[in-house]
Amino acid sequence: MQVITNHKAIRKNFEKAVEKVNEADLVLIPAGFNNHIIWNIGHVIATQNVLIYGMSGLDFTLPTDFIKRYKKGSFPAEIDQPKTELETIFELGKIADEQLGYDIKEMRFGDYQQYETSFGITLNSFNDALQFNNIHESLHLGYVMAMKRALGY
Repeated sequence: MQVITNHKAIRKNFEKAVEKVNEADLVLIPAGFNNHIIWNIGHVIATQNVLIYGMSGLDFTLPTDFIKRYKKGSFPAEIDQPKTELETIFELGKIADEQLGYDIKEMRFGDYQQYETSFGITLNSFNDALQFNNIHESLHLGYVMAMKRALGY
């Protein structure tokens, strides 16, 4: 599926974007922003689970405390070990993506609770959510790139 291929490319771009960012800058909120780099990456991982699993009436594939920490409307929490947190986020993203691939093959997605995004796009199905998720992740990848620029990278 092209949507999955695109999703994997977006996730690789997140990893590439933070390769040379020092640990302190991962949790620094640049002027004009409301959050930091780590929050943006954790947010897209959490949001994928909410949009795809939560709105499909299925259990999250990620820990509930992770979802709460990074969901829409949350604010960055204190992070003592940014590199470790970032590694955990990327690992959870990979686990969630593996589960998603399995669940797509098993056709676990049926009923979907209609959801109006903050983009003004209405999601009516799992397929809508899967496609919109790439839009959402690309937006936050853009935020990460802008934050890097604001931090002098």
